[in-house]
This record gives sequence, C-alpha cells and structure tokens, in this order.
Amino acid sequence: MKYFGLLLLARLAIALCAGWVLSINAPAAEQPLAQSTIVLYNKAVADSVELAKFYAEKRGIAPDHVIGLTCSTEEEISREEYDTTIADPLREIFKQRHWWTLNESGKQSPVVTASAIHFVAAIKGIPLKIRSIPAYPGDQPRPVPIGSRNEASVDSELAVLALHSRQISGATQNPYFRSFRAISDFNDPTLLLVCRLDAPAAATVRALIADAIATEKTGLWGRAYVDGAHSSGGGRELGDQWLSEITGQLHKAGVPVVYDEKPEIFPEGYPMTDCALYYGWYAGRVAGPFTQPDFRFIPGAIAVHIHSSSASTLRDPNADWVAPLISKGAAASLGNVYEPYLQLTVHVDTFNDRLLLGFTFAESAYMSIPALSWMSVMVGDPLYRPYAAWLQIDAQN
Repeated sequence: MKYFGLLLLARLAIALCAGWVLSINAPAAEQPLAQSTIVLYNKAVADSVELAKFYAEKRGIAPDHVIGLTCSTEEEISREEYDTTIADPLREIFKQRHWWTLNESGKQSPVVTASAIHFVAAIKGIPLKIRSIPAYPGDQPRPVPIGSRNEASVDSELAVLALHSRQISGATQNPYFRSFRAISDFNDPTLLLVCRLDAPAAATVRALIADAIATEKTGLWGRAYVDGAHSSGGGRELGDQWLSEITGQLHKAGVPVVYDEKPEIFPEGYPMTDCALYYGWYAGRVAGPFTQPDFRFIPGAIAVHIHSSSASTLRDPNADWVAPLISKGAAASLGNVYEPYLQLTVHVDTFNDRLLLGFTFAESAYMSIPALSWMSVMVGDPLYRPYAAWLQIDAQN
C-alpha cells in the first residue's frame, strides 16, 4: 500500500543517514520492558492501589515491582514530604532489591553504576508537584530566573533519583535529550523514565491503559491536527518551528495532516474527526473542539498543547489542558506543573519523530526534553508504542 510504502521509505532514509538500520528496532517488543519497569502507587488512596494492580496485570509486571508508598493525598506537597515519603523510601527499596549497583565511598553520596530499572509508572494518587521552599540544606541557588527556582514536578525529580543530589534549585541537564538509543542501551544508569497514569477519574486511567495496549496491536491510525500560533512576539517562534517540523514529519510518514496556519486555535465548531494526533498552542486553558460534549479522540490518541501550566492539576477535567485532553479519550499527553520556560519544555518535534520511529512513549518523551528536576509531566503508559505495528509491517514488506 502507498501508505506503508511512504512510511517504509521514510524509515529507511532516516536509518541509513544515522547509520543504525539494525538498531532502528532497538525498542522492539521482544525486549523485557516489563522486567525493567516498576509501578508506584499511594497506599492511602484506594483507586491508586487498584489501578496499580490493573496496570501491572495488563503489562505483565511482576508483583515485586509494584511499590506502595504511604504519602500525601494532595497533588502539591512540600519538599520535606517528597524526601521523607517518596524519594528516601524509594531509594531504600532500590538498594534492598538490588535494582541499583552502587559505589559507596562513605564520605560522598552513593554513585549508581548500573540499574535494572528503566521505566517508572506513577499511578493516580502519587503527588504531582513539589512547592517551592525558601532554603534547603546543600542547595546552591543561582541569582537567575531558572537557577533560583526549586519547585518541581514529582515525576521529573524521580527521573534523577539516582543522583542522590541536594541541588534542588534550577534544572538538571538531561543526558538522554535527542538520543536515538533505546533506554536499555543507554550508557547512563542514573536516568529513570517516569510517566504518570493519572486522570480526573479512575475509569479514565483504566481506559487509557487498555486503549494503549489495544492500539499497539494494530498501530495508531487516524488524522493528525497541528495548530500553530504563528506569533512572532515573546520569543514564541520556537514553538511554531516545532509544529511546522511535525507537519513535515507526518507528511513524510504518510499520516494525513490538517495544519492550521492561523493565529487563532481551531474554533469550537471545527469538525476534528478521527483525531489520532494533536499538537497545538497557545491558549491558557482547554478550548476549541475539545470543549464540545460529543468530542472524543480515537482510542490510543496522543494530544499535546504547549502551555506553561498545562498540567497544574490532573483532577479537574476542565482545567488547563492535559486533564481535559485525557478526559476526552487521549491515551497520552505532555505538560508542565509550573512555568518551565519554552526552551526547557518538551521539544514536541523530537517527541513526534521518536514516536514515529517506534520508541516507547516514555523514551520519546524523555528524548525530547532538555531539562530534568524541573516542571514536566508525561501522562500515559510509559511502555506504549503506538507505531510499533507500523515497523513490523515495514519489516515484513
């Protein structure tokens, strides 16, 4: 078919240019993804317990990789709560279960030299974000906007759990940014790819898990809708560049694309049918077709709207962007819990590129973000590979 032919040619061209034809299937399903995944849930939240069991069963994750923590039931917590109820207990579990190989000198923080765990699924009920604190022992803030801030996403802090760092102000450089390697082949054992299975309703979380797994069997089919802002003010050109690049990627892959070049977002009555992919900006809260009562994404869809506080809460189906998009049937989304600054948020063009190449949702997301210990949150099944079936068809052809 022409659709597959275009996709195959695009894959081969990229692979040949990069010199890794054989490794393009590196994130393939035969890898023991479940063995390198842990599931985190909050013992104090009944839905969290049940959802953790549900996800582990669906993905074949061993019971001893399902970790219950007793932590706050609030979305926003203090730095002390994060340390004492999440980070410290989890580090101890990694040590006790020998998931980390440690070099401990006694005088300095332990150094992780190898890790058996690469993926973390944080279940609804695990706190979402950490509020700022005036001072923190061992932290060295810098007198610049980024370097002086110490609020953060819980998930982004967990991504660097292995660093054992007291430096909480500013962002940590992501060594996986723009990588082309599956995380199992990556040479930095300190990185954890943390994604969140979360939504306003527990039933929605169950649905996004089931939809992701079902979609992998056939591949993600449908239309892509890309909504550019086309604004030259406030340094926003970068976002439009990303969205323009995505449009080109999708055309090359044979994905039908609707690209809106008007400054306004897609209007409320726009017939956004069969939506499998959505990328857009720039509105402060959910708007356009997504506000219509009968709008639904197709199962397995991925939807991202670039905005500073797109995921400040995941408990209100009408607040910000991520929660509404997930509530409307998207299986995955990306967002920020606090202001990240555009250059430090997810580079959605890289994210889309890696998805099309068959990497997992978690790998694609973390390959596309330059900063950790910062503001990002990745909502969706970390092991989800929407285009894995496409690669298998290409190989057969």
